[in-house]
Amino acid sequence: MAQDKITRQALKTGRDYADEVIDFRAKALKRRTRAVAKRAAAQPLELAAAAPVIAIPDVLAAAAGSSGLLIAEGDSWFDYPWTDILRILEDEHGYDVESVAHRGDRIEQMAYSGGQLEELSRRLEKLLRINRIPKAILLSGGGNDLAGTEFGVLLNHAASPIPGLNDQVVTGVIDRRVRAAYITILAAITHICQQWIGQPLPILIHGYDYAVPDGRGFLGG
Repeated sequence: MAQDKITRQALKTGRDYADEVIDFRAKALKRRTRAVAKRAAAQPLELAAAAPVIAIPDVLAAAAGSSGLLIAEGDSWFDYPWTDILRILEDEHGYDVESVAHRGDRIEQMAYSGGQLEELSRRLEKLLRINRIPKAILLSGGGNDLAGTEFGVLLNHAASPIPGLNDQVVTGVIDRRVRAAYITILAAITHICQQWIGQPLPILIHGYDYAVPDGRGFLGG
């Protein structure tokens, strides 16, 4: 019963958060509309002029097709310094990906403290203005909520008679905090899509699989 109450509250929080973003973006769009109209009135010929024709290199023309358009929100899985999932989706699988992800962000930041959701709405607006509708939304989050210094909270002391993970703490973090944050951001993204497109889009979430503590360092550490 308590979990159901948390779920209902998380869904409401997500929709309320989305409504704040929608209202903020609606005001921004009104300002944009006035700016475009003002410029069109001042320089109608400039705006009416045809776009210049440029020669597209053969290598770009050959890759002009697309497997579809995706929007990504998340953490370093989508914003890694060298090779990340989004680059692989574009270069190896032919997708066009618009990303608002930022390395280091936690799922609770995405759910409660702004930034990525507003930028996702902004990116969706731009795509709709050129008549492009994404096939899906990609969402990656949760790793930074547990990794780093936070991970120590989940472990019992090495000298403790209780071995390994502290089950109660793990349950509280993953099954309550992270779960509530995921419900909130999923509800918010869905509400944004319904506002601008009139229907929800599929939201794809990856899993972290099973980490194996084999003693190897990270980046030479």
